[in-house]
Amino acid sequence: MYLPWEDLSQLRGSSPLGIAVVASIVLCILVAQNLSQLDLLSFADGRIFSSSRSRQRNTGSNDDSYQITRCPNPNCARCSRYVELNRSARRRLAWISDANNEDLARIRQAILAGPEVSDHGGSIGSTTCTKGNADHASSPVPGQRPNVLLVRGLKTRPIVTEVHQDARRLLEDMGKDIMLNEYCSAMESPSASALENDVSRGMWKVLHLLNQGSWVQCNVDLCPKISEAVQSMRGIMNGCIFGNIFISVMYPGTFVDPHCGPTNVRHRLHFPLIVPTAPIDSEPELRVANERITWNEGETVVFDDSIVHAASYPGNESGNSSSLLINGKEGSDEQGLCRVVLIVDLWHPDLSAGEREAISDLYPAAN
Repeated sequence: MYLPWEDLSQLRGSSPLGIAVVASIVLCILVAQNLSQLDLLSFADGRIFSSSRSRQRNTGSNDDSYQITRCPNPNCARCSRYVELNRSARRRLAWISDANNEDLARIRQAILAGPEVSDHGGSIGSTTCTKGNADHASSPVPGQRPNVLLVRGLKTRPIVTEVHQDARRLLEDMGKDIMLNEYCSAMESPSASALENDVSRGMWKVLHLLNQGSWVQCNVDLCPKISEAVQSMRGIMNGCIFGNIFISVMYPGTFVDPHCGPTNVRHRLHFPLIVPTAPIDSEPELRVANERITWNEGETVVFDDSIVHAASYPGNESGNSSSLLINGKEGSDEQGLCRVVLIVDLWHPDLSAGEREAISDLYPAAN
């Protein structure tokens, strides 16, 4: 766009009001011309999301892979807790002795810097890890926007199942049938403490064994075999607020909007117990950035949930023989075939024992 800057010299001697009017017009033109290029990032309810305009520029396409939506509940206790977490962690930093301790330097840096988000849609200081460059990764990670703790330098890629083989083998050797039978029995008990998560559409229920780092003893007692298995698993995050272990039940017609987990120090394991058979446009699916995952019963998948991800189950009327209705009511919208998955949070394997201990001290389990 041409702007006759040289003509502005003719305003010398003009009134201050006239100069101000011309300057305002020029500013408005510049803003209008460049508004479409602004990277619009907002914080709401403890979650970060970006405009589609910014997302398209960041990805170089019209792909929706990196859009993040806000938590649908303005009174969400979990999101409110996240706001206070970093304030508390900064206060607790004084508990870490020896300010020059190299082992804890990047944890201290992460807390002081906060979970910054770069203007290209990726995280600052994380590294993209692929099978071919696992030891020499250096590019930013598109769509990685944790809203509490971002530790720089941790290797990152959307799907990380292969780095948690011990956990995978433990669950797959145990088998889904034992877990499913125990879960169904637990849900018949009046002492079962199940919760309903907020979703924009549908219904998503969870039965926590570990909730924000604390064991839910009534549910642990109802699921002794599952609890024994996960408690023996290396890398579970008990004692840290970022750690959860729960059975997730997603009803037909449910959509969990794109979001990011609170931190990149954990990986999230899914072990499917029930995956209803459905046409490709109705089957349950998980999307992590631009990767689409469909669950298979008894087959583990682990992903980095600090990268934008979403789950959906459009649903259908037919299913396989192992599918079941959980807590459905005759003639109600709840009636249908549920997707059931055991979910376990695991420490990122790049963290040292000292770093894990420090993070647990700085972000302790919720009461």
